[in-house]
Amino acid sequence: MTGCNTSGRTLTELKIAQAYVRLSSIPLDSPEASVSLASIAGCEIRMVRGPEADLDGVPLFWLELFDHNTKRAVDSFCCHRIKDAVPIFDHFVAQAERSNKPDGPDR
Repeated sequence: MTGCNTSGRTLTELKIAQAYVRLSSIPLDSPEASVSLASIAGCEIRMVRGPEADLDGVPLFWLELFDHNTKRAVDSFCCHRIKDAVPIFDHFVAQAERSNKPDGPDR
C-alpha cells in the first residue's frame, strides 16, 4: 500500500540520506561541516556534523533550523538514524513556514 504520505516520507528520507553522504564526504578538518537540506523564507534546514559517529551511541548528525535574519539557530535535534530525522525535518519545515507568516510565528 503506497500512499501520498508514505511516498513523501520516503522522498524526505532519501533527501536526508543523500545529504548525509555529502556531509560524510566533507573532510574532518574542513570549516564547512554542514549541508543545506532546504531553504524556506529566511530559514534554512541544515545537517550538521557532530562528533565522530561510533558504536557508543554518538549521534550521526544534527539537524538545525537556522534563521538567516537573526543569524541564529532556532532549533536543533540530534539524530542517531536517518529515519529519526524525517519527522524532525517535517517539524522544522512547519516551524519555518509559521515564522514566515505576516502575523508572526505565533499565528
